Amino acid sequence: MAIFIGLMAGGSPLLAQTAGASSPGAQATPPPRPTPPTRDPNTPGYVTARELPDGAVPPADTDGNFVIGPTHSPAPEMVAQEGVPQGTLYHFTMSSADSRIYPGIARDPGTFGTVDPNDPAKLVVSTSHPAPYTRRVAVYVPKQYVPGAVAPFIVGADGPDALLFTALDNLIAQKKVPVMVAISIGNGSGDAQGSQRGLEYDTMSGRYAEFVETEVLPLVEKQYNLKLTKDPEGRATMGCSSGGSAALIMAWYHPELYHRVLTYSGT
Repeated sequence: MAIFIGLMAGGSPLLAQTAGASSPGAQATPPPRPTPPTRDPNTPGYVTARELPDGAVPPADTDGNFVIGPTHSPAPEMVAQEGVPQGTLYHFTMSSADSRIYPGIARDPGTFGTVDPNDPAKLVVSTSHPAPYTRRVAVYVPKQYVPGAVAPFIVGADGPDALLFTALDNLIAQKKVPVMVAISIGNGSGDAQGSQRGLEYDTMSGRYAEFVETEVLPLVEKQYNLKLTKDPEGRATMGCSSGGSAALIMAWYHPELYHRVLTYSGT
């Protein structure tokens, strides 16, 4: 198995507090955010890895750890290939008004949490409130799917994800993965604490998996005449950043539902 080590800039907004007098009604200007630090993979304590020239990737049949450069050609599986059967895509929208688990919240624009004086590991968010949302859901059904057959599937966060569908077209045709359905679910908007997306993806509980299981998958099966497997070996989750956290906690809290997780740069 090849493990790729990448560097990703990002992080939560900095919390700043200024002391001293200010004129009435004046707002403190937050300091500019510093450039996020990068980590040197040659630092002692890192897993030993072979650094490849920029633009190069290791062969698919090579085991080991590798550091890849910022530019490289996309994997052929991620590009539409001539002659490869293409699956059918369906789209629908879900409303907060129809959700029992997630009726909807939002945080006021331009506001963030403040550090809890009694627990510096926590943020206090006072500007979050109930708010409606809609989310888009895309369903990929491979060309090879036989109606009525029980299908394995993958649930993806922050959807719809066109790259996922292209990859499945190619990988199914190459027989590297089974004939499988993909359900790519959009988030309920916002980011981080106090937002609907933060509530869904960053909360350490089984709630998001329960939302998918009871509110999303039954709709998918009913609307598109699909039968999705109940076998956790045939169920996968995936996501990036906070979506990667969501993918992990779906299986962590409900291993009876998911045995396979694909998380990129999970928070």
